Amino acid sequence: MLFFQQSATVDKGLTRRDIRFGRIDTVLGAALASLAAIAVVLATAPLHRHRMSTESYQAAEFAQALRPIVGRLGASLFALGMVEAGIVALVAISTSSAYAFGEVAGKPHSLNLRFRDAKAFYAMLLACAAAAGGIVLTPGLPLVYVALVVNVIAVLAMPPALVFLYLLLNDREVVGDVTSPRWLNLLTAAVVALLAGAGILYGVSIVFPHAFSLLGLNT
Repeated sequence: MLFFQQSATVDKGLTRRDIRFGRIDTVLGAALASLAAIAVVLATAPLHRHRMSTESYQAAEFAQALRPIVGRLGASLFALGMVEAGIVALVAISTSSAYAFGEVAGKPHSLNLRFRDAKAFYAMLLACAAAAGGIVLTPGLPLVYVALVVNVIAVLAMPPALVFLYLLLNDREVVGDVTSPRWLNLLTAAVVALLAGAGILYGVSIVFPHAFSLLGLNT
Protein backbone atom coordinates (compact mmCIF):
# COMPACT_ATOMS: atom_id res chain seq x y z
CA MET A 1 0.00 0.00 0.00
CA LEU A 2 2.93 2.36 0.60
CA PHE A 3 4.15 1.97 -2.97
CA PHE A 4 0.65 1.93 -4.42
CA GLN A 5 -0.34 5.15 -2.69
CA GLN A 6 2.84 6.91 -3.82
CA SER A 7 2.38 5.87 -7.44
CA ALA A 8 -1.36 6.55 -7.43
CA THR A 9 -0.76 10.03 -6.04
CA VAL A 10 1.57 10.81 -8.92
CA ASP A 11 -0.75 9.17 -11.46
CA LYS A 12 -3.70 11.27 -10.31
CA GLY A 13 -1.65 14.44 -10.75
CA LEU A 14 -2.09 15.67 -7.19
CA THR A 15 -0.30 18.88 -6.23
CA ARG A 16 0.64 20.77 -3.05
CA ARG A 17 -2.90 22.09 -2.68
CA ASP A 18 -4.16 18.50 -2.42
CA ILE A 19 -1.95 17.58 0.57
CA ARG A 20 -4.68 18.31 3.12
CA PHE A 21 -7.21 16.14 1.32
CA GLY A 22 -4.59 13.44 0.82
CA ARG A 23 -3.99 13.31 4.57
CA ILE A 24 -7.72 13.04 5.25
CA ASP A 25 -8.00 10.27 2.67
CA THR A 26 -5.08 8.41 4.25
CA VAL A 27 -6.50 8.67 7.78
CA LEU A 28 -9.93 7.47 6.64
CA GLY A 29 -8.39 4.59 4.70
CA ALA A 30 -6.26 3.51 7.66
CA ALA A 31 -9.26 3.71 10.00
CA LEU A 32 -11.47 1.64 7.68
CA ALA A 33 -8.73 -0.96 7.20
CA SER A 34 -8.28 -1.26 10.98
CA LEU A 35 -12.03 -1.60 11.52
CA ALA A 36 -12.16 -4.32 8.86
CA ALA A 37 -9.34 -6.23 10.56
CA ILE A 38 -11.05 -5.96 13.95
CA ALA A 39 -14.34 -7.10 12.38
CA VAL A 40 -12.69 -10.22 10.96
CA VAL A 41 -11.23 -11.11 14.36
CA LEU A 42 -14.60 -10.63 16.07
CA ALA A 43 -16.42 -12.56 13.34
CA THR A 44 -14.18 -15.60 13.76
CA ALA A 45 -14.19 -15.43 17.58
CA PRO A 46 -17.18 -17.84 17.82
CA LEU A 47 -15.00 -20.56 16.29
CA HIS A 48 -12.64 -20.34 19.28
CA ARG A 49 -15.55 -20.33 21.68
CA HIS A 50 -16.79 -23.58 20.16
CA ARG A 51 -13.28 -25.01 20.44
CA MET A 52 -12.76 -25.03 16.67
CA SER A 53 -9.18 -24.47 15.52
CA THR A 54 -8.85 -21.78 12.85
CA GLU A 55 -5.77 -23.59 11.54
CA SER A 56 -8.12 -26.15 10.01
CA TYR A 57 -9.77 -23.64 7.67
CA GLN A 58 -8.77 -21.76 4.55
CA ALA A 59 -10.48 -18.84 2.80
CA ALA A 60 -14.14 -19.74 2.09
CA GLU A 61 -14.04 -22.56 4.65
CA PHE A 62 -14.23 -19.91 7.37
CA ALA A 63 -17.62 -18.79 6.08
CA GLN A 64 -18.80 -22.40 5.91
CA ALA A 65 -17.65 -23.03 9.48
CA LEU A 66 -19.41 -19.88 10.72
CA ARG A 67 -22.74 -20.70 9.05
CA PRO A 68 -24.09 -22.94 11.87
CA ILE A 69 -23.17 -20.22 14.39
CA VAL A 70 -24.08 -16.92 12.71
CA GLY A 71 -26.58 -18.16 10.14
CA ARG A 72 -26.64 -18.08 6.36
CA LEU A 73 -26.78 -14.28 6.09
CA GLY A 74 -23.85 -13.74 8.46
CA ALA A 75 -21.75 -16.37 6.70
CA SER A 76 -22.61 -14.89 3.30
CA LEU A 77 -21.58 -11.40 4.44
CA PHE A 78 -18.31 -12.77 5.79
CA ALA A 79 -17.62 -14.56 2.49
CA LEU A 80 -18.45 -11.39 0.55
CA GLY A 81 -16.00 -9.44 2.72
CA MET A 82 -13.27 -12.00 1.99
CA VAL A 83 -13.89 -11.68 -1.75
CA GLU A 84 -13.79 -7.87 -1.53
CA ALA A 85 -10.54 -7.96 0.46
CA GLY A 86 -8.99 -10.25 -2.14
CA ILE A 87 -10.03 -7.97 -5.00
CA VAL A 88 -8.60 -4.89 -3.25
CA ALA A 89 -5.32 -6.69 -2.54
CA LEU A 90 -5.09 -8.00 -6.11
CA VAL A 91 -5.64 -4.54 -7.60
CA ALA A 92 -3.23 -2.80 -5.20
CA ILE A 93 -0.39 -5.32 -5.52
CA SER A 94 -0.69 -5.86 -9.28
CA THR A 95 -0.91 -2.15 -10.02
CA SER A 96 1.92 -1.15 -7.68
CA SER A 97 4.12 -3.88 -9.25
CA ALA A 98 3.31 -2.53 -12.71
CA TYR A 99 4.10 1.02 -11.55
CA ALA A 100 7.45 -0.13 -10.12
CA PHE A 101 8.33 -2.03 -13.29
CA GLY A 102 7.53 1.01 -15.42
CA GLU A 103 9.69 3.28 -13.27
CA VAL A 104 12.67 0.92 -13.24
CA ALA A 105 12.43 0.02 -16.94
CA GLY A 106 11.74 3.59 -18.00
CA LYS A 107 8.48 2.59 -19.69
CA PRO A 108 5.24 4.63 -19.75
CA HIS A 109 3.27 3.66 -16.63
CA SER A 110 -0.11 5.23 -15.97
CA LEU A 111 -3.71 4.13 -15.77
CA ASN A 112 -4.52 7.28 -17.71
CA LEU A 113 -2.78 5.86 -20.78
CA ARG A 114 -4.40 3.58 -23.31
CA PHE A 115 -3.20 0.01 -23.62
CA ARG A 116 -1.38 0.64 -26.89
CA ASP A 117 0.48 3.56 -25.31
CA ALA A 118 1.62 1.61 -22.21
CA LYS A 119 1.77 -2.02 -23.29
CA ALA A 120 4.56 -2.99 -20.87
CA PHE A 121 2.70 -1.44 -17.92
CA TYR A 122 -0.58 -3.22 -18.61
CA ALA A 123 1.18 -6.48 -19.51
CA MET A 124 2.94 -6.50 -16.14
CA LEU A 125 -0.33 -5.66 -14.37
CA LEU A 126 -2.17 -8.53 -16.05
CA ALA A 127 0.77 -10.91 -15.53
CA CYS A 128 0.81 -10.24 -11.78
CA ALA A 129 -2.95 -10.74 -11.55
CA ALA A 130 -2.75 -13.96 -13.56
CA ALA A 131 0.14 -15.26 -11.45
CA ALA A 132 -1.79 -14.57 -8.24
CA GLY A 133 -4.87 -16.32 -9.63
CA GLY A 134 -2.77 -19.28 -10.76
CA ILE A 135 -1.20 -19.68 -7.33
CA VAL A 136 -4.57 -19.57 -5.55
CA LEU A 137 -6.14 -22.07 -7.95
CA THR A 138 -3.26 -24.56 -7.74
CA PRO A 139 -4.75 -27.83 -6.42
CA GLY A 140 -3.49 -28.90 -3.01
CA LEU A 141 -1.41 -25.79 -2.42
CA PRO A 142 -1.28 -24.86 1.30
CA LEU A 143 -2.69 -21.36 0.97
CA VAL A 144 -2.34 -20.57 4.67
CA TYR A 145 1.40 -21.33 4.49
CA VAL A 146 1.72 -19.21 1.33
CA ALA A 147 -0.05 -16.31 3.06
CA LEU A 148 2.23 -16.61 6.10
CA VAL A 149 5.37 -16.62 3.96
CA VAL A 150 4.16 -13.54 2.05
CA ASN A 151 3.40 -11.75 5.33
CA VAL A 152 6.83 -12.60 6.72
CA ILE A 153 8.48 -11.14 3.62
CA ALA A 154 6.26 -8.06 3.91
CA VAL A 155 7.07 -7.37 7.56
CA LEU A 156 10.79 -7.75 6.88
CA ALA A 157 10.64 -5.34 3.94
CA MET A 158 8.37 -2.82 5.66
CA PRO A 159 10.74 -1.30 8.28
CA PRO A 160 13.37 -0.12 5.73
CA ALA A 161 10.63 1.32 3.51
CA LEU A 162 9.10 3.19 6.45
CA VAL A 163 12.47 4.54 7.56
CA PHE A 164 13.27 5.83 4.05
CA LEU A 165 9.81 7.38 3.83
CA TYR A 166 10.37 9.07 7.20
CA LEU A 167 13.69 10.50 5.96
CA LEU A 168 12.11 11.74 2.74
CA LEU A 169 9.39 13.55 4.67
CA ASN A 170 12.07 15.57 6.44
CA ASP A 171 14.33 16.25 3.45
CA ARG A 172 13.80 19.88 2.41
CA GLU A 173 15.54 19.28 -0.91
CA VAL A 174 12.77 16.82 -1.76
CA VAL A 175 9.61 18.19 -0.13
CA GLY A 176 10.55 21.85 0.33
CA ASP A 177 8.70 23.71 3.07
CA VAL A 178 6.06 21.01 3.63
CA THR A 179 8.26 18.90 5.89
CA SER A 180 6.55 17.24 8.83
CA PRO A 181 6.25 19.27 12.08
CA ARG A 182 8.11 18.11 15.18
CA TRP A 183 5.06 16.57 16.89
CA LEU A 184 4.23 14.58 13.77
CA ASN A 185 7.83 13.40 13.46
CA LEU A 186 7.71 12.08 17.03
CA LEU A 187 4.40 10.33 16.35
CA THR A 188 5.72 8.89 13.08
CA ALA A 189 8.90 7.64 14.76
CA ALA A 190 6.81 5.90 17.44
CA VAL A 191 4.55 4.28 14.83
CA VAL A 192 7.53 3.15 12.73
CA ALA A 193 9.23 1.65 15.79
CA LEU A 194 6.02 -0.09 16.87
CA LEU A 195 5.33 -1.52 13.42
CA ALA A 196 8.93 -2.61 12.94
CA GLY A 197 9.03 -4.30 16.35
CA ALA A 198 5.68 -6.02 15.86
CA GLY A 199 6.68 -7.10 12.36
CA ILE A 200 9.97 -8.58 13.52
CA LEU A 201 8.27 -10.45 16.36
CA TYR A 202 5.64 -11.74 13.94
CA GLY A 203 8.28 -12.92 11.50
CA VAL A 204 10.24 -14.70 14.24
CA SER A 205 7.06 -16.37 15.57
CA ILE A 206 6.31 -17.76 12.09
CA VAL A 207 9.81 -18.87 11.15
CA PHE A 208 10.63 -20.14 14.65
CA PRO A 209 7.23 -21.02 16.18
CA HIS A 210 8.73 -22.41 19.39
CA ALA A 211 11.14 -19.55 20.03
CA PHE A 212 8.83 -17.70 22.46
CA SER A 213 7.91 -20.84 24.39
CA LEU A 214 11.60 -21.53 24.94
CA LEU A 215 11.91 -18.06 26.46
CA GLY A 216 8.95 -18.70 28.74
CA LEU A 217 6.61 -16.47 26.67
CA ASN A 218 3.34 -17.34 25.00
CA THR A 219 2.64 -16.10 21.45
